[in-house]
Amino acid sequence: MNRQGQSQASRKSFGRALRGMGKSKISIVKYLNAVPLAWGIIDGPQKQAFEPVFSTPAECADQLARGGVDIGLIPSIEFQRIKGTRIVPGPAVASSYRVRSVILVSVVPLWKVKTVAFDKGSRTSVVLSRIIFSDFYHTHPDFRPSEPDLAAMLAQSDAAMLIGDHALKFMEDNERPEAARQKTFLRLGPEPLQVFDLVERWRFLTGLPFVFAFWAVREGFKDTGLVDLLKQSRDFGAANIPAIAEKYSSELQIKKEFIQEYLEQNVHYYMDRTCLEALELFYKKAADVGAIKSVRAPEFL
Repeated sequence: MNRQGQSQASRKSFGRALRGMGKSKISIVKYLNAVPLAWGIIDGPQKQAFEPVFSTPAECADQLARGGVDIGLIPSIEFQRIKGTRIVPGPAVASSYRVRSVILVSVVPLWKVKTVAFDKGSRTSVVLSRIIFSDFYHTHPDFRPSEPDLAAMLAQSDAAMLIGDHALKFMEDNERPEAARQKTFLRLGPEPLQVFDLVERWRFLTGLPFVFAFWAVREGFKDTGLVDLLKQSRDFGAANIPAIAEKYSSELQIKKEFIQEYLEQNVHYYMDRTCLEALELFYKKAADVGAIKSVRAPEFL
């Protein structure tokens, strides 16, 4: 059989397998950084196997905790909080050095920060921020949930934590600090805002990458066949990042080149050994700052 014939046979076999399966309900984070993991489900060969729901990271966790979905792309801290959930091995949303989509924007030096407004759709990044303040500065600011409106956040707090597409758009617009452009945010003088990438801080602190999210299954879900499908969806996305950048550029009003660079250089989609080491350390530090009561070792499907 030639290569074309083998490919057709493979597609037919895949189709027969899917027809024999019920669709699993899956909650997908609606931010750009999650798109490559879910691209096969959104616009590829795995879309027949799943019933997708698009949500914020916090909503994904809540849906999985309630059993409203079978699989969710949950914030990594939520593995410690959702009873009985297990991690799908392989795919992840992580970053090795600088992420650009999880940032602290401050009107004062971080060691002076007393209050932080945070995007209420975030959970893991809030814990990461608390760890950064505790380990770097030995401070414990008051964290306040907020809508992701930077002007409103900074009007009521010393710093704002932005995540996802809101953070990415801010970074594109403010690649160079410029007080004139930022004057609507400033209230303590003419100095431009101070911007801190949380993965850069974590990397300096630990020497490790950071894991923001991964697929997890609800308690009692046992279909291990989806592991390969979710890996295939990730691989399909990783191979089609230019197409993803093209599609989302107009939707997010962010330059295609900026999006492509971000997805290729700032986000890491593989739960490798180093990421697992980083995840375990994050859980330990989360317990140290009181974000969780005890540490549960990662458990995989």
